[in-house]
Amino acid sequence: MRHLASPCSLLRGAGPGKASSLGVVDIDSLIRRPAMAPFAPGSGLPWSDPAFSQRMLKEHLAQHHDRASRRFEIIDQQVAWIHQAVLGAKPGRVLDLGCGPGLYTQRLADRGHQCTGLDFSPASITYAQAQAAQAELDCQYRLADVRTADLGSDFDAVLMFFGEFNTLAPPDAQSLLCRIQSALAPSGRLVLELHYDDYVRALGEQVPNWSARPAGLFADLPHLVLHECCWHAEVRVTTERYWVFGEDSEPSVYSLDTQAYSNEELEQMFEHAGLSITGHYESLMGEFESEAELFGLVGERRVRDPIVSP
Repeated sequence: MRHLASPCSLLRGAGPGKASSLGVVDIDSLIRRPAMAPFAPGSGLPWSDPAFSQRMLKEHLAQHHDRASRRFEIIDQQVAWIHQAVLGAKPGRVLDLGCGPGLYTQRLADRGHQCTGLDFSPASITYAQAQAAQAELDCQYRLADVRTADLGSDFDAVLMFFGEFNTLAPPDAQSLLCRIQSALAPSGRLVLELHYDDYVRALGEQVPNWSARPAGLFADLPHLVLHECCWHAEVRVTTERYWVFGEDSEPSVYSLDTQAYSNEELEQMFEHAGLSITGHYESLMGEFESEAELFGLVGERRVRDPIVSP
């Protein structure tokens, strides 16, 4: 569902377009805008909005960038690595959290795995269901919020890509890890793709910028986007805020939070959930590949010490 930083960077670096009249910008509202608070109630992107969801689907399927989903050639490499290194090249049950339009699950199903995908973007789920049915793949998709959804059980692999874990508030992230532990088969593995903590900080220290587009992620019509960031050093969260101005309309305001985690914090969270980190990878494409913004963790259910009777 996300690109390497946030799906809203699809709006950055706008290209040329026809001039159009935009609604009057309320400068006073910008000057007096409230401070950005991390993970504030009601914040976030409108993932479940049908129109936003449909526009996001277009970006997932685009092949000229890697900002919503990666290009198919990269996904193919990652799927090959997961099939071999995580699943041992044997058919298994796979759960993809934040599955988007099913680009990973359908490739894994092609290799003989039984796949389930959860996402709260209706357009992506509808697309994934249609594609799986057409190809007669062993895939099931559910429209659900991973923060609260029943994940099921007995999965050989649980996947969460593209830094989606970083967008959860820490209590939600910890709760999700606990539920993933319960969803794994005894020998199952969790594959998480996370943002490096220094990348999250650099994201929050960006200077404000703006872009104008004839259409984009937030609107099908011409619009202007003002983008600002804030690095909350005390809690190590970046908050991005987007003011979207369309023709003759009040501005819409959206925000997105990205939590930074140290290796020590991740180890503690895994341990609290009954998981152990068993692999740390610069990339999910193989040992010798790397990406500047993301790294992979593989975890397993912890083997608890036996209880010794006195």
